[in-house]
Amino acid sequence: MKPKTAMTTTVTLTTLCAATVLSLAAAAEEAGDMTGREGRQIGVTIFETMDVGGDGLAHMGDLEVFRGLVFTGMDGDENGTVSYTEFSSWDPGFAYLAEKTDRADAYTTASKIVFAFWDRNGDGDLTEREMRRAMNDDFRRADIDDDALLTKAEFIAGFPIMLAMRAALRPDL
Repeated sequence: MKPKTAMTTTVTLTTLCAATVLSLAAAAEEAGDMTGREGRQIGVTIFETMDVGGDGLAHMGDLEVFRGLVFTGMDGDENGTVSYTEFSSWDPGFAYLAEKTDRADAYTTASKIVFAFWDRNGDGDLTEREMRRAMNDDFRRADIDDDALLTKAEFIAGFPIMLAMRAALRPDL
C-alpha cells in the first residue's frame, strides 16, 4: 500500500467534492422535476375535472360548467362577485406547491396578474361575466389547432393560468 501524498489527498478531496456537487445537483434537478411533475398533475386534475365527458377533450360547454362551479366555489361570501382575497383563497394545489418550493412570492405575483387580467374593469371584483369572457378568451388562446376543443396537452401547455403558474413555480422552464 502506497503512502498518501499531498497530491493523492488533493485528488481524493477534489473527487469527493465533485461527487458531492454532482449528487446535490442531481437532487436539486430531481426536486425540480418533482415540482414539474406535481404542477403537471395539478393541471391534469384540473383538466380532467373540466372534461365532463371524460373523452380527453374539453369544449366551450365543458369550460362553462367548470367555470360556473369554480366561480361558485370562489365566491365565499356569496355576493355574486369574487374579490382577490376570495380568488387567492381558492386553490387547486399551486399555493401548497409554491410554499413547498419557496416560490410563494412568485406564486402570489402570478395569481395577482391572472386576477388583474380577468377583472376586466379593474374594480377589484371579478364578476361571472368577466370570468366567463376571460376564460373563453383563454380557451381560444390555448386551442392551438383551432378546432374548438382543448386536449389535455393544449390545456397544460397553453391555458394562460397554467402558463402563469408554471412561470411562477418553475421559472427555469
